[in-house]
Amino acid sequence: MSLTSEIRRHFGKDDESGIKKLKEDIQKIYKDIEEENKIECTTDIDKICEDLNEIYMDEDNEDVVIEAIQTLSYHQHNPWFRKAFIKLLSFLEEDYYLRTDAMKRVLDSGWASNETYALDEDKKADSFIKKLLPDIVEDYYLDEPEEECEGELLELKRDASIKRFFLGRYILRKPSCLDIIKDRYQYLYRVLEKEVEAANDRPGAYERELEKEILKWSKKAAEKEGTKTFSTTQQLHDSLLDTYYKNLSMEFPDESDELSEECSMWKKIRGNDTCPCGSGKKFKKCHGA
Repeated sequence: MSLTSEIRRHFGKDDESGIKKLKEDIQKIYKDIEEENKIECTTDIDKICEDLNEIYMDEDNEDVVIEAIQTLSYHQHNPWFRKAFIKLLSFLEEDYYLRTDAMKRVLDSGWASNETYALDEDKKADSFIKKLLPDIVEDYYLDEPEEECEGELLELKRDASIKRFFLGRYILRKPSCLDIIKDRYQYLYRVLEKEVEAANDRPGAYERELEKEILKWSKKAAEKEGTKTFSTTQQLHDSLLDTYYKNLSMEFPDESDELSEECSMWKKIRGNDTCPCGSGKKFKKCHGA
């Protein structure tokens, strides 16, 4: 931390008026969003940056900033607000002096959310990847303890694991599908980097781990809802393959016949057969590992 930052941290406004003004300016932004006051919103974000430069900031007050970023980030589906929100993210990234793990994580989450919406509008990006990423990214930055996940969060955990399974399959089927993300969307690729590595280096083990996760979250959701779910990982595996290829066929209808044959081939494959993924390895040492 620089000397200037240290001074600002310890000799800002050490009273309640600074944080009170910050909260008031944050509330103005919520009103701007509701009323679509685009110009006022940009001005109010500038005010927040000024507030942050003036007030005494410790980790307790930082919680106010973190909560604001998390809440405001959900409004990035509005393209006009997304551009304004970037100003706040950039200020916090470049000029803000607190660098706690919590602040860094919420900033990364805000940028990743920003890139998710930008990717959705990118006509050159892979259409199937666009449908997989939002849940994967949201789950990646979810801080909720596992035992406290209920309702929609349970469904998110399950759905994100399913989409990670689909992602692993898809990047092996179409290695170029992430090229644009790697080149243009650094925060999104940061979320996917370990997934890509695992899917390429140990595809069988990677899928088994995901199937255990999916089965765990499916059972928890079923218990809450009083419904039934898969009793074995083999049942789950077959269902995942069916759902994956069904979604691919919907996305690429011209390839539906080829995809149907590919799905059948995966279900019939045995240990000593060559793995259909194209690795050249036996199935039992690749996706069947």
